[in-house]
Parts: sequence; structure tokens; C-alpha cells
Amino acid sequence: MTAPKTRPWMKPLYMLLGVIALAVGIVGIVLPLVPTTGPLIIAAFAFSRSSARMHDWLVNHRLFGRFIADFQAGRGIPRKTKIIAVVAMTAAFTYSIGWVIAPVVLQVLMAAIGVWAVWYVLHLPTVRPE
Repeated sequence: MTAPKTRPWMKPLYMLLGVIALAVGIVGIVLPLVPTTGPLIIAAFAFSRSSARMHDWLVNHRLFGRFIADFQAGRGIPRKTKIIAVVAMTAAFTYSIGWVIAPVVLQVLMAAIGVWAVWYVLHLPTVRPE
């Protein structure tokens, strides 16, 4: 994949975003309620603008590459992953709105983001298991 034109001063910022997103994705593998696929897609996006080597490594990785390749090709995500993602997001947003965030304005904003995130995941194409 050819990296899009990026201003030189932006490359370190994209690299930092990619590293942070990759770290969140890796943590999400072992911790429940921490997302995995979304951060990996963000990492692939950021690496495509900062480091062709890191992007190629991530897209071709034996564990992570399939999720990214399916998403980039428009194939979506497996049904089981959709169900897990929607349940985990609903639990995380409900917990955050109910017990973590106090101001009502932020609760409404968090609820709107949660509804959009669930809608987005549900509207992605579903991949049939291999």
C-alpha cells in the first residue's frame, strides 16, 4: 500500500497515535471491555501515514492482520465479534454513564457516542466464519 502524502511534521504525531492505538488493541486482547479491533484499525491508519514498515508489519501480522485486512477490504467483522463488541460497548457505556460521569451534559454526550458506536458496528458487513 502506498502511503498518502503527509506533511513531515505530522509523521511523528501519526506514529505516536499508531503506537498508542496498537497498545490499546493489545491490552484489549487480554482485558474485557477494552476494544481490540477498532484501535488496531486506527493504528493501521496512523502507520499508513507515518511508517510503511510499521503499517506492513501490522497488516501482515499473523494475529492482527486478518481483522485489518477484512475491514480495509470492506468485508466487515464476524458475527460473534459483533455480538461481543456490542455487549462490551453497552456494558462499558452504561457503567460510565451510571457511575463514572457526573455532569448530565457529559452523560448525554457519552450516551450519544455509545449509540453511534453500536449503530456503526451493527451496520458493518458480517463476515462468515472460515
